[in-house]
Amino acid sequence: MSDPQSEAAPGGGGVTISDSVVAKVAFKAIGGIEGIHALGGTSARALAGLRGDKGTPGISVDLREGSVDIDVTMSIVFGANVPTVAEACRKAVSEQVTATTGLPVRAVNVLVTDVVFPEDQAGGAG
Repeated sequence: MSDPQSEAAPGGGGVTISDSVVAKVAFKAIGGIEGIHALGGTSARALAGLRGDKGTPGISVDLREGSVDIDVTMSIVFGANVPTVAEACRKAVSEQVTATTGLPVRAVNVLVTDVVFPEDQAGGAG
């Protein structure tokens, strides 16, 4: 995690945007994208569940020099087109983070770590 970003506010004072705010905005932006099964790798989700962490699994943020890089790790539903899902994710995250925080997004990197089959979604296998 990097240092929160601060900007001088008109009339004095400042605004600080932390990594966690950017991560939550990115998490929310991804919510409606079809083809995504879950965010985060299997072990990351399991660890978060054990800790009771309801943060933003699968999203990491690097704020520096007034802009942001975002990494998104996800599993997809079998049959989803990976490039289409990844591009929808990149676009949604970039647009929403910039609109909400005013920070320019340098990159949204998408890592697909798993594909989930319909029988796995229903709890039938495994």
